[in-house]
Order: sequence, then structure tokens, then C-alpha cells
Amino acid sequence: MHRYFHSGLRIASEMHLPEWDAFSCDWPGDADVEIAISDGQAPAFPSDASTAVTDRTAGFAIDGIGAWQLESGRRMVVFPSTAADPRMVRLFTLGSAWGLLGYQRGDAMWHGSAIEIAGHTALFCGAAGEGKSTMAGTMIAAGAALVADDLSRIGTMGEGVCIHPSSARIKLWGEAVAHFGWQDRVIERDLVREDKFHCSVPAHHARGGAMPLSAICVLETGDRLALDPLSGVHALKAVLRGTIYRPEAIEAMGRWGEQGALAAAVVAKVPVWRLTRPRDLAALADAGALVVGMLDRLG
Repeated sequence: MHRYFHSGLRIASEMHLPEWDAFSCDWPGDADVEIAISDGQAPAFPSDASTAVTDRTAGFAIDGIGAWQLESGRRMVVFPSTAADPRMVRLFTLGSAWGLLGYQRGDAMWHGSAIEIAGHTALFCGAAGEGKSTMAGTMIAAGAALVADDLSRIGTMGEGVCIHPSSARIKLWGEAVAHFGWQDRVIERDLVREDKFHCSVPAHHARGGAMPLSAICVLETGDRLALDPLSGVHALKAVLRGTIYRPEAIEAMGRWGEQGALAAAVVAKVPVWRLTRPRDLAALADAGALVVGMLDRLG
């Protein structure tokens, strides 16, 4: 049995998860989540990745790869297809299945990349292709530590909001790897995108505790570089558009009201900014400086 402390949860997994090796550790007590592997007959889920839901379970299947059943937010059962590439099985285990399990638990599972610098933690979010990981890489190159990349579990911490560390590696396009000079940090090529790479980082918060979330930066492409505050309904809409993971699964699970309320509670407590920048790697350093300045002003 493999044991991890990931996203603030104690996880016992029959499957080795190399992507979570930095989160491997022993812990006392019972697991919060169990990940099991079954060689039995998989449930008859649709094979197009759409989410099937019952009172206590949710699940999906990918033709030729496997099926995943999530049980009450505490147990994930993986049914790998006979000839499936183990890397593809892990891809969906740590992506769609992990996100759906979080929704069952009533957690906010946000799509974004987060860093910590000088005691402040910022989450970058936005539509696909807006450069969430690239902005996180920019901050890391300036001395920040990685907190999360891709899927983040957001929670509460006293009167504030927290983010749980969930990544010790970052996924970057080849041009960003070259821009940062991180060729020697490449761990492996991404399985489904030929010009994307998993990279190690100089510093991260794997196995650490929950961290106060200081700011949310919604990324947009524009002709000029600007960092503008958002508030009220504008902030909430921007954050929902920029963070929601697998919206069709939320719909199938009947959890839009819950997820919307969670997002509203976060936005009420955490400053939201719109970071507009040209899609030019040469503008990254200036964009990072704007974010550092904003975080410094938070005190």
C-alpha cells in the first residue's frame, strides 16, 4: 500500500503514483481516501467519459483505458483495461477521478496553478491556453515556491481561505522550458501533448499544511500589460469561468449550487485581480513584477 499526504488528505493507494512521490509519507490514523485497483468487471458506465451518478457513487469510463468509480468521497476504485498504458490510467486517476472525488466530498476543486513568495500565496486561473502554468513558472524563476499546478483543493482556514499543496512538478510548453532555461529540469514529456513537459522546480510545498490564499489572478490575453482589481459579481463570474473543473460532471452530480456557494465565499474573502498580458514570453518578467508588487501591497 502506498501512502501519501496530498491536498491536505491522507491517501492510501494500491496504485503507485509517481507524480505524487514528493507527497509520499507515513501518517497516523485512518486514511481519508482509499484508492483501490480491481480486476473485476467494471461498472457499465458510458465509455465517452461522461459522468454517471447514483445516490452514493459517481463514475466514468474511457474506452481502452479503464473505468473509475467514486464512492461517497472516500474511496476510488480503478478498473484498468487489460492493455491500457499505466500512464494513461494514472492521468485519469489524478485528473478527472480525483476532481470528482473532491466534488463528492463537497470541496472546491479548482483548475489553476499556485505559488508562494515572501509569505503570500497567489492562484493563477483562466481559460485553457491563457498560461496558468507559465505564469507560475515565471514566479518560480523569480524565487517563488510551487504550491499547485492543474488541480487545487480550496478550503477554509479560520476566517480566511486556504489552498492545499498538490504539486511538486509543473507542466510547461517547450517554448516556456527554453525561455526559463529549464531543459535540465525536464522529468518527462507529457503523455498527450508532444510539446509539453513535466518539470521539477527548485522549491515546493509538498507534504506541507494548508496555506492561506492571498490573491487570485484571472489571466486574460490583451495588447497591454495590466493588473486590475475585480469585485462583486464581476469577480465571482471571472473566478468561476477561470477555475471550474469538469463543469459537465458538476451538472451531472447536481452540485452547481454547492460549488457556486463555495466560490462566492472565497471571492468574498480573497482579493481578485485580472492580469492582462500580451501572449509574448518577453512580457512575462514584467507581468511577474506586477504580481509581486500587488502581493507586497497586501502587507
